[in-house]
Amino acid sequence: MANIDDLRQRLEVLEATVAGLARSLRILQEAVLREDLAPEPEQPPISPTPASDQPTTVPDRPSQQPAPVSAPETPPPLRPVSAPKTDWLQNWELWLNRLGIGLLLLGIAFLFKYAIDLGWLTDGVLVAIGLLMATGLIALGWRLQQRAIFSQFLQGGGLATYYITGFAAYQLDVVSMAIAFPLMVAVTLAAFFLALRQNRAIFSVIGTLGGLATPFLLYEGSGSPLALAAYTFVIVAGSWGIYAYKGWRSLLWSSFWLGWLVLSIAVNAFNATGLAPWFLQAILGLTWLGFTVLPPWYQWGDRDRASLPHGQALALFNPLITLSLSAVVWNWSATTVGAIFIAFGALYLVTSLLWRRIPPSWRWVYSLTGLLLILAGIIYRYHSNPLILAPLAIEGLILHYLAQYYRSAALQTIAHVWWGILTVVMAARFLILAAGTPPLLNREFITDLIVMAAGLGSTRFLAATTRPVYWVFGYALTLGWIQHELASFGTGAATLLWGLFGVGLLVYGLRRDVSGVRIVALITLVITIIRLFIIDLISLAPAWRVLLFMGFGLIFLVLSYFFRALWRHPPTESSRISENTAPVEPEKES
Repeated sequence: MANIDDLRQRLEVLEATVAGLARSLRILQEAVLREDLAPEPEQPPISPTPASDQPTTVPDRPSQQPAPVSAPETPPPLRPVSAPKTDWLQNWELWLNRLGIGLLLLGIAFLFKYAIDLGWLTDGVLVAIGLLMATGLIALGWRLQQRAIFSQFLQGGGLATYYITGFAAYQLDVVSMAIAFPLMVAVTLAAFFLALRQNRAIFSVIGTLGGLATPFLLYEGSGSPLALAAYTFVIVAGSWGIYAYKGWRSLLWSSFWLGWLVLSIAVNAFNATGLAPWFLQAILGLTWLGFTVLPPWYQWGDRDRASLPHGQALALFNPLITLSLSAVVWNWSATTVGAIFIAFGALYLVTSLLWRRIPPSWRWVYSLTGLLLILAGIIYRYHSNPLILAPLAIEGLILHYLAQYYRSAALQTIAHVWWGILTVVMAARFLILAAGTPPLLNREFITDLIVMAAGLGSTRFLAATTRPVYWVFGYALTLGWIQHELASFGTGAATLLWGLFGVGLLVYGLRRDVSGVRIVALITLVITIIRLFIIDLISLAPAWRVLLFMGFGLIFLVLSYFFRALWRHPPTESSRISENTAPVEPEKES
């Protein structure tokens, strides 16, 4: 009996599939019939073959009179197969069911309120009416299981009515906590039973939501945070058992976020009591373990590839939430929190790289989780330290390495976003903050060197089409970094270094015959000349102005003289006189 509904659903799907195949077969038969009835094309006459020396024997064949061929009848035109109209009908039915059950529940709530205000009925009678209505909705939904959507909304409304009635009964002092709490727990168990019995995920979600909301619906103004945490873990563990059997993604999301929400409320309430935190920490650890192991275990062996991204998304948040709540339980300082986050992040990262028994589709997720934990720990511990950008840049380098190692497009995208944020932060530093002192011998200078070196190393793991983008932004940041560090020496120092940098790139591009490097070098030299005329011509002292203009003039002259000698493949010059051409002697006068 437990699988009758499942068999009925499979039978309906099978009947629809057979009907579709029959319709396709009928269309194919009509097309074949049309092709058979079409007149055959005339055969070209066969030219007589020349008679050979040997006579040809022809076997005797019975003479057959050709049957008269009637004119082919025109087959009826094929009717276009229209798409089934069940989709939009089901959508309308779904929304009508939602609207109807929502209005019905509101009407029940308004009925209770109206009857109480007028004093028509006693509180006990109102609670009894609520229980009867809830039972009737569930019984009617159970009876009409062949109407799947209508049935599940009726039964879901009945479960919600049970929760509302239990809440009203407790608030009206019809029943005590000792009776109301077991009754609402029984409703939760009934919701789980209906979910498994009828294979409906919505009932398990209602049961999880109602079960986790029960302590708050029956709140008396005081309670034990430890009891709330233990009860929450029991409800979440029950949802784990159903997910392990059915794999419902909606149940996984509901139990994860609602469970952690209730546990966070228990942790905040516990923090004010000063009790021993070991029991609460154990519950947090077990909850973390369950949400860490359950999704990959269910998807092991490709049992459910569709739910893979859902479990992976939860895996990123699970340790962050656990460690954050643990920090509140133990009142850790920011330094301790940062160190623990970094330690757990390193553990995630190393485990994902070395433990080969982890499914391949999950290894990169745990690697990314480790990097996110390390990032959170660095921000917690070193948020006011100017060296914070250096480890973040190293993490960006590791991200690009892992993206190539796992061949993951998602990790590659995250690495691009990571470096995009770092680039914006670096540019903002160069534009807003002043350079450290002394110039070129400060911690900020070392941090910038590490960041740019990590960015340059990241290009090794990029595709050939993406690498030039990193080079362009990195080169622009390098010029800004030179200006930022040498600002205390005056504008001429940065101009001089820009020019030398451009000349060095141009020589490299000529020797290696790399057109991209040559173009960047020429752009740098053009920017340097513009800077000479716009900024340095006005702001520099006369002596420095003379030295800069004369120096760059000499540099460009020397560069132009050795330009062809430096270029591995110099361009041909049509006007150049060949050294092998003999000079033309002038004619002598007679």
